[in-house]
Amino acid sequence: MARVDAGAWDVKLSAEKREDFTQWLCDQITNALEARSVPIPDVRYWWTIYEQGRTRTGNEPFQDAADLTSYIGTEKVDALRARIMRTVMVDPIWTVEGWGASAKKAPFVEAFHQWQAEAEGLQTFIARAVHAALIEPRGVLEVYENTIERVVRKEITARVALTPDGQFMLDENLDPVLERDEDGNYVEVLDDEGGMIPTARTVIDSKERVRKGPAYRVLSYEHFLVLPAHAREKSDIYGYAKRFTKRWAEMQEWVRQKKYDKKAVEELTESPDVVSEERPDGSPVIVAPEEGPTAEKELWEVQLLYDFDGKGQRWYVATVHVGQRKLLRLKHDSVAHGRYIIMVPFPRTDRSHEGYSFLGQKLITTIEEHTAWRNMIADRAAMVISAPMKRLTGALWDPDDQPMGPKAVIDVRDMNEIQPMAVPDLTGPAINREGEILQASERVAGINDVALGQIPQNSRTLGEVNLVAEQSFVRMDEVIKNLQEALEDLGQVRHAIWVNTLRESAKMTAPQALMVGIESRGGDAMHDQEVITAEMLEGVYRFKPRGSTETADISRQRADFIQFMQSLPMMMQIWPAMGQLLATNTEAAKSALEQAVRLFRMPDKQAWIGNVDQMQAMAQPPQVPQPSPGMEAGGGAPPGMPPQIAALLGGGAPPPGVQ
Repeated sequence: MARVDAGAWDVKLSAEKREDFTQWLCDQITNALEARSVPIPDVRYWWTIYEQGRTRTGNEPFQDAADLTSYIGTEKVDALRARIMRTVMVDPIWTVEGWGASAKKAPFVEAFHQWQAEAEGLQTFIARAVHAALIEPRGVLEVYENTIERVVRKEITARVALTPDGQFMLDENLDPVLERDEDGNYVEVLDDEGGMIPTARTVIDSKERVRKGPAYRVLSYEHFLVLPAHAREKSDIYGYAKRFTKRWAEMQEWVRQKKYDKKAVEELTESPDVVSEERPDGSPVIVAPEEGPTAEKELWEVQLLYDFDGKGQRWYVATVHVGQRKLLRLKHDSVAHGRYIIMVPFPRTDRSHEGYSFLGQKLITTIEEHTAWRNMIADRAAMVISAPMKRLTGALWDPDDQPMGPKAVIDVRDMNEIQPMAVPDLTGPAINREGEILQASERVAGINDVALGQIPQNSRTLGEVNLVAEQSFVRMDEVIKNLQEALEDLGQVRHAIWVNTLRESAKMTAPQALMVGIESRGGDAMHDQEVITAEMLEGVYRFKPRGSTETADISRQRADFIQFMQSLPMMMQIWPAMGQLLATNTEAAKSALEQAVRLFRMPDKQAWIGNVDQMQAMAQPPQVPQPSPGMEAGGGAPPGMPPQIAALLGGGAPPPGVQ
């Protein structure tokens, strides 16, 4: 059996079984490439349409003819993406629900993930994935653990090596020799136990993680596969594969770090893997080859469910070179969740992991028709404005010698030698036809002028405008609902990665603003906590996208909140006990204030919520004075006390005339 680096391979397999698995995995990737529902040139063409690139190159009817691409695709995609992002990226993004003992920790988990989502720049990655999902058959957001290690110089307290008789060990310069562990690193002393351990200060270069937690990539349809490609339901999927390139020097570094198998990398050729691309017109784009350390190799990383030991399927991560059929690594997946979040706004019925492209399959006919009519209108207008000239055969005028233009003098022998060609102006009917195409695109997309933020050309009443806008929002809300499951999976994967990260790093410092208002939402009081640990996040939770369950219109939310507050006095008149309950319920007051601060966009949230301890102290009921231990029941009172209070404390009746 060939030697395999333990760091690159978690499963002990014979050379024959490893070869069989490699061949099987490469065959699955090759079959998935051939079973794509949409050819890659079509997807590139859709992106060209969105970018309003040139689509008429080489097919112009005459020199300097118009090459105008329809703006329908760009307009509708941008409008729908903005609608989705406004609904999804709210504060907080997820409403976290916990089960059992986790229910009390759910508000903190919700606040923690909102804080980290802002720090990670999650909005940009979701926007890119949603944008790709509207143009390509699907949008894919990869979530992975980012543990970049870099060399950092720092000063540590290291243990001094001792001789067998307990004396300091010195080097040739009479400096103390520092003790090292099995890996050659200095033994750092964190607690000197009252100065009983001999130590010395020294400066070292240490590899440390400069960033922790989840990180993201947006993968295109061209560089991502689902195994098998013909899966009809999500339960049929057993793997995900992404294509990427890595420089030869980086692969050698990964071999030194024991992330790739050394023997497998040595068997690869050092020649670059040149991948040619095609433009929408079919012309090739040649990628300049690189040599030496900068040569790029095309690899596939596969996350798959597989059973190697007969104990059941589990998640593995494999890296393979399909061209030369070499397996570089096979590792256990520590997160045990699907790391690829697939977004499908318009799902298909025959494939669970693909949908219909909003631009390339729903709007493509109206886009191409609109493109044709825009070019015809422009070409016809050019002919009307610059009509061709008719010249009599044998005429004196030569356009090369006497070009036509302002103030030009043209010599003719007869006025009929040169005549402009009469071109009928059909611009009006063509523009009407263009308007019909725009109306057809609104019917297909479900996005009208009002939803686009434009003033409609036709005169409509306010009721008609509001009715049409409301129905347009209904169609857009269905798209957002289709993305809800993907966002729930994103919340679960992020949570699993953060639990693993905090379990490894043991603690994480949190800002005080994160802990404010947790108990007002039904969670445990955590305002005195300064360190976040894995135990504070562990539990069973459901991440429900908050924006998908309510209106995205902030004005509508404010109106609903104001109406709710106005209804409270009427409810108190019906149920007087409700007023007494709200008068002493500080958590309800803090929750209402926090909601008002969010809806009215107050910049400093903590200043309004205030110090939690102070609010709780102010809410305590006044203390009733108790009789001193020496005071007898019904007996005397301290000197100087009014007789009314003395009688009440003593349990007797008040003096005559006192009520």
